Amino acid sequence: MTIKDLLQKYKCKLDALDAELIIANSLAKSREFVLTYPENNITDDQLPLIEKDIARRIGGEPLAYITGRREFYGLDFKVNEHTLVPRPETEMLVEDALGLLRNALRNKDEDIVVADIGTGSGNIIVSIAKAMEDFKFEISNLKFIGIDMSGDALEVARQNAKAHGLDKEIKFLHGNLLSPILKPDIHNLGPGRLIILANLPYLSEDIYESAPKDVINFEPKTALYSPEAGLKHYRELFEQIKNSSVIRNLSSVTILIEYSPEQKELLEKIIPDFFPNAKSEFKQDLAEKWRTVKINLI
Repeated sequence: MTIKDLLQKYKCKLDALDAELIIANSLAKSREFVLTYPENNITDDQLPLIEKDIARRIGGEPLAYITGRREFYGLDFKVNEHTLVPRPETEMLVEDALGLLRNALRNKDEDIVVADIGTGSGNIIVSIAKAMEDFKFEISNLKFIGIDMSGDALEVARQNAKAHGLDKEIKFLHGNLLSPILKPDIHNLGPGRLIILANLPYLSEDIYESAPKDVINFEPKTALYSPEAGLKHYRELFEQIKNSSVIRNLSSVTILIEYSPEQKELLEKIIPDFFPNAKSEFKQDLAEKWRTVKINLI
């Protein structure tokens, strides 16, 4: 059987792009190879493996879990059932963080810690650290930290950091939200600047239950759903920050979070409850939906 024959066989059951990517992944080739050499023969050993993956996709499993990887911010990331599949809109957090870091180049002696809370596959913190490689000698002390409650997710994050040559640049810690770095004299946090990034679970019960089946059936619920209108995890994070003496001793603290569009009005009320003097800037994504907020505390 040729590549063309196989694509023809499943053209009514599976999106052509998905089929091409599955075949390419199974053959350890690029999609361009699949398109350029449709007469290439698929061996008897290769065919059952390819068709098994095609069946998984027809059954609704996310393509990223089948191929084991997903592109994010121009980089390739390993993903599996322990991690959320990175979304394009999350690249906004990377852009916002890079904007802050590039502005910080004006004050080259300032110590800066970038902490990614709920790091998952590490796609956010790895993307930021990779983009800052050319500037790492211009900031005297720039540290990158990824934190997650899941040891399995942290293992994936470490593998991704290593794949991009950043395993010595990023420290991954196991724990709840910011707790691993909020103990005095631990991980040298302070007295400089802290940038907190968080793409925590934020789907409310109603929105989670109405999500596509491939999300509900395959992606970890713990990485998606949060009680209290989807904001329980963010409330806990804000509470940690508000009550931390370590945070109060820093010269500057900025929080960057992703949320669901309908949560904007509620966040506008919640944020001042925790941080009365904070300045918040809400941003829309490319679809003109409210998606991120930058909270300047100090």
